[in-house]
Amino acid sequence: MAETVAMGLVGAVGGAALAVWGTRALVVLPLTGLPIRFQTELDWGGLLLSVVLGVVVGCGVGAVPAWQLSRLDAQSAFRSGARFSGQSRVRDVVMAVQAGMAVMVLIVAGLFLRSFQETRSTDPGFTREGVMLATFDFSGRPVPPGGMGPFVSRMLEQVRALPETQTAAIASSVPLDIHGWSSRVFTVDGRVRADGELDQALANTVTPGYFEVMQIPFVAGGDFVRLDNRDAPPQVIVNQAFIDRYLDAGASGTDALGRRLEARGQTHLIIGVVATSLSNAFGEPPTPTLYFSYRDGAPAFGELHVRTRPGAESAASAGVRRVVKALDADLPLFNVRTLTEHVETNLVFRRVPARLFAILGPMLLLMVGLGIYSLVSYSVSLRTSELGVRLALGATPGRLQRTVLAASLRVVTAGVLVGWLLAFVSVLVLFPEQIGAVSVFAGVPLLLIVVSGVASWVPARRGSRVDPLLALRAD
Repeated sequence: MAETVAMGLVGAVGGAALAVWGTRALVVLPLTGLPIRFQTELDWGGLLLSVVLGVVVGCGVGAVPAWQLSRLDAQSAFRSGARFSGQSRVRDVVMAVQAGMAVMVLIVAGLFLRSFQETRSTDPGFTREGVMLATFDFSGRPVPPGGMGPFVSRMLEQVRALPETQTAAIASSVPLDIHGWSSRVFTVDGRVRADGELDQALANTVTPGYFEVMQIPFVAGGDFVRLDNRDAPPQVIVNQAFIDRYLDAGASGTDALGRRLEARGQTHLIIGVVATSLSNAFGEPPTPTLYFSYRDGAPAFGELHVRTRPGAESAASAGVRRVVKALDADLPLFNVRTLTEHVETNLVFRRVPARLFAILGPMLLLMVGLGIYSLVSYSVSLRTSELGVRLALGATPGRLQRTVLAASLRVVTAGVLVGWLLAFVSVLVLFPEQIGAVSVFAGVPLLLIVVSGVASWVPARRGSRVDPLLALRAD
């Protein structure tokens, strides 16, 4: 036990050093993609508790072999020699449990990484490449002369005239923003609601040309009238998910055109239907969305969307700044970025666990490999005399290697199967959409078995090369 405590202290001190380094790395590494850092610092009380816990765990692990040694009969030990058989159910259980727990954690890590990669390649329903975004805000400032409508019209007209620009529009919200979109309660012609229920949909206020910038196709109808057109009644555009949920079964986009929709204290006319695109998050179900016109109620802030020539997003930002400064020198234009950067930044809640698991997964594999190597190496050292006798009787080194390797892999495979079953059932209950991840559920156990095989083969190879005479003489 004294040896165990000493080794536990060494390991705990090494872990404390890693904790200090890891905390500093967490502050420096840009795990989120946001212009922020984790402002973490080392808690010495927590560190001390972890060191004590490491020593206690080490003592707990060493208690079993210490108890086994205390039960040895001295005379029997002297008669059987200094070395005895390396077979031990306790070691087998430890090895199996280690493999089972590792496969569970690695499957979770693999699912996080797979989900993150799939999310990045998912079609959001709009084209993120080639769009520059910039935010302006009149909150707390006087409204421009003539109102927001004329100001926005002049801004868009001049931005569209820039050589790097193909088209431009303004919206009150950007898709896949961590703040989310607001929702509106509405009533629509032909919709009979159940008592006590309120129909709601996400809402965005946009200018004409928004769907062209985002490359969201129209299913039926067309775009809003110009911002300076005061003759047309208030207008609204809905998406296909709105049609599917709130209109009659089998209704098409054309069936929705011309219907009146009551929202925001106004009666709007549905003049268009667009394809459903993502609004708040990847993986969300098709969500009904209402697009209102800037003409019918312009907010004091907006997100300028500029579709540029390919690769000209950065060059367009300078021209956009000049346009805004010429219109209003005191109006700040901030949060300038591309739509691709915006989407990547707001994948923070998927990126952080994915990156952490990408770091912790190889570390866990290394620890499992070291643990299995230690157990097999110890077992082989106890079987030196036995291996020497087998070699003396004609066994080949290759056969001895296969024997030791097979015994180790049987235990590891049993632990992997149990851990795999527990992980499979847990994912089936909690994340059924991930159950089809064949590459993860098949690749992780195979990878762990390969690592375990290499970790077992090294001491098996060393044991098979023992000199039979030296082994028998030592015995």
